[in-house]
Amino acid sequence: MTNNFRQYAMIITIFAVFSVLTGCGGTKVLKEPRPLQFENSLATAADANIEASLDWVIVRDGPGTWARNADWDEYLIRVSNHSDQTLSIVEITVVDSLQTRIESRSGRKQLVKGSKTTARRYRDSGLKVKAGRGAATMIVAGTAATAVGVVSASAAAYGAVLSGSSTIGAAGTAMSGLVLLGPAIAVGGIARGINNSAVNNRIEQRQTMLPLDVPAGHEASLDLFFPFAPSPVMIELVYADDAGRRHTVTIDTRAVLDGLHFDENVEQT
Repeated sequence: MTNNFRQYAMIITIFAVFSVLTGCGGTKVLKEPRPLQFENSLATAADANIEASLDWVIVRDGPGTWARNADWDEYLIRVSNHSDQTLSIVEITVVDSLQTRIESRSGRKQLVKGSKTTARRYRDSGLKVKAGRGAATMIVAGTAATAVGVVSASAAAYGAVLSGSSTIGAAGTAMSGLVLLGPAIAVGGIARGINNSAVNNRIEQRQTMLPLDVPAGHEASLDLFFPFAPSPVMIELVYADDAGRRHTVTIDTRAVLDGLHFDENVEQT
């Protein structure tokens, strides 16, 4: 093995380890959440006892996201108790554009599994969806602000390696791949496990557990995670009064979340 070969093999090894450690292609907690600033709630509904407002939906790589490549939706909901009794928020359900009811889930694996199920269901219906697409309507409705992203260091490093002059032939490249593939995969598996665990812990920290009691005259902010719901038409909030009677408040989201998670130029039915 020549010195040049060893040098290029080392470069490829360093790049492979760097790529997997930075979580390329996977879900990872960001160092800083993407900026989120909204002036208005997206939609509100109320009855004689309670007012429920959808403030925002954090979607994949959108404003407010704290994880890269997230395969779920995070609903920020505010509830105000205008009654003279304690009310208990029992459950909150999102209804997507195919009228499928989607329940909140508390773990990363369950959320990813649910989103894959949703994608298959829409594909079987002849509709193309993808997490995070089509959020423009929501951004306009909430007048949210976000920052422009930058090219990742790993992409820049990859470009430098590929654009550099190389004296390694095809056989040498194949050989280095065989030699280095095992360690890279091993390191990648460990990195993904660490990243997934960190993401799951963050979900558990942020998630609001139901039922949740809201005292009379008080307001509560809820943070709930759902498998992604394409162009959701409504959010159903069920609460119980102090006598145990259940009531439902429905937030109409058809206007403000229209087209969410639908690929552009794909006609909806």
